[in-house]
Amino acid sequence: MSDAEVNSVCSRSRIIVGVLTAVGVVAIVVVLVVYFATSNNTHDSSGKTSAWKEGDAVIPTEEPFGEIKDGRKVKRFTFTNNNNITVRIISYGATITDILMPDKNGAILDISLGFNTAAEYEDRHTYIGAALGRITERLKGASFTIDGVEYNVSANEGQNQVHGGFYGFDSKLFDAKIKGNKVEMTYVSPNGEEGFPGELTSVFSFQLTNENELILDYRATTTKATPINLSNHVYFNLEGHKAGKNGDHLLSVFSDTYVPIDEAFLPKGNGELATVNGTIFDLQNPTLVRKVINDIIVSCYSFGDRGTRKHVARLENPTNGRYIDVFTTEPGLDVYFSSHMKPKLYGKDGAMYGPFEDGGVCLIPMQLPSGVNMPNFPDTILRPEEIYTQRTIYKFGVK
Repeated sequence: MSDAEVNSVCSRSRIIVGVLTAVGVVAIVVVLVVYFATSNNTHDSSGKTSAWKEGDAVIPTEEPFGEIKDGRKVKRFTFTNNNNITVRIISYGATITDILMPDKNGAILDISLGFNTAAEYEDRHTYIGAALGRITERLKGASFTIDGVEYNVSANEGQNQVHGGFYGFDSKLFDAKIKGNKVEMTYVSPNGEEGFPGELTSVFSFQLTNENELILDYRATTTKATPINLSNHVYFNLEGHKAGKNGDHLLSVFSDTYVPIDEAFLPKGNGELATVNGTIFDLQNPTLVRKVINDIIVSCYSFGDRGTRKHVARLENPTNGRYIDVFTTEPGLDVYFSSHMKPKLYGKDGAMYGPFEDGGVCLIPMQLPSGVNMPNFPDTILRPEEIYTQRTIYKFGVK
């Protein structure tokens, strides 16, 4: 074979190899694109989006959860991490509906109280698992003054307001969507709603990690100065949501200071703080809830300034080993043992809830109650040039 013929064959071989290489690269790219497109988010006939993991992140899924009376659709979002912990949240009331976790023997139970349908959440109006706003807890006299202007808001508990009025954030349909490894739920409260000034835009963000942390981030802005105190009213029962035996829990609250309240459950005077030492309110060491459940109707504990992360409480069940650690940037923690829950309240999965032993334990991080009209308490007013933020973490564990 001549040199010219050899060069010609080599040239043709290089062309063929180049074409095959290009085709192979394209094929690989196509396969990868199809793989990630189908594995990251897939849909079944019900419209449910299935989960996928990105690195160590726990990516939520979305599915329909019925509708409310005006016909608007409710969404449900589900997180499941690598440790068999599942958390579900719905867009009605930014409500935590389910928290499933294993015990020391691996048995998985739902430890949060709740209902089966969106219609039940709307009709019952119990605050169970729901967002609280614009104000968590009670507002004395259902009124306050900002910059010399007096505002009168809705009074839904005698002469006072509790949890934001007749239709607080617990009864609002949030605009909800998945953003990466989080679910963000947004509600725009119009100027004058329940009597509050300013258009308040609030974003509630939920995230579950493989470190077993349920992270709740809050962010809000306003067009006029307004009081704000956002939180969530999840009810825990570490024996399982329908087990009762609420008094079997051990509770530790890592504060030596609490807010004394009057017969209307409002802070005394201009906002007083008192030591827990020597009182029934001393929960600094693990305390059997049954010993205090009839005496502590509701109590807010103080942790100093807001903005820094603090380990404020631990709830545990000594029988099955489940526990929850609570961390927050807020200056207060409300402790509530379901004392005012309606008796014979039918819940999910055939459960029947009720007050005290038949309910759950609520650990509600917040600013100090009725802070806007308590001169001795930290300022709770949000102004147009400011951004309200807070973070609460419920960390689940077994021992």
